[in-house]
Amino acid sequence: MLKTQLLTISPAFATVAICPPSLMAANGGINLNDITFGIKIEKIYEKVKRAIDKGETNKIVGYMFDFKKEVEPYTGKKIDINKQIDQVQKEARSKDQKIDAKYIKQIKKEFSKADKKHKHRAVWFAKCAELDIPYSSFEADAAFEMNYMMAKAATGKHEQQEDVPVKIMVGVTISLCGLFLFFVPVLICQTAGVWLINTGIGVLGSDALDRWDAYDKDQRKK
Repeated sequence: MLKTQLLTISPAFATVAICPPSLMAANGGINLNDITFGIKIEKIYEKVKRAIDKGETNKIVGYMFDFKKEVEPYTGKKIDINKQIDQVQKEARSKDQKIDAKYIKQIKKEFSKADKKHKHRAVWFAKCAELDIPYSSFEADAAFEMNYMMAKAATGKHEQQEDVPVKIMVGVTISLCGLFLFFVPVLICQTAGVWLINTGIGVLGSDALDRWDAYDKDQRKK
């Protein structure tokens, strides 16, 4: 059933207009930017589906930020991750799934850092390309972590870490992917968004995540 639902949504990204009908009429049809955006969104969506299917929980956060990176410039709207996390909490509560406030607080901390890392990586890549020197994600992330640790050490504050259960982290992240797609005023994106939100909320209440937990623990050992 789950696989069938996924297949009914995905192909439409490649064949259905990404921009609203009114905008299409004004512009005389779909432009190259719309097509490029649709292709990128479809690829990220497919990656999320595969990660869910395989239980590759460590990859979903990165895909969530990929959605954010594409949706913001296309829509011209800035996404406030903290507000969207609060919205996930409300959505979960409306479906009788409670997320402890301490986990919400920790997720906000982790995603705030991850957001800064993604932005740092983009700037790093752009600068290296401008100077025509080799670059890699590893070098960019290593530089970010060093700067981040130095900044934290300078404040003299020790951050309290709360171990967020994998199903809560995954459920919130998948739901965020869906909420980000809601920023795009196009039916196919919002249809996919609804599916992702419902899937994420479903994960929060699921007890059948043994393979996800095992995968997550295995990744932490590497």
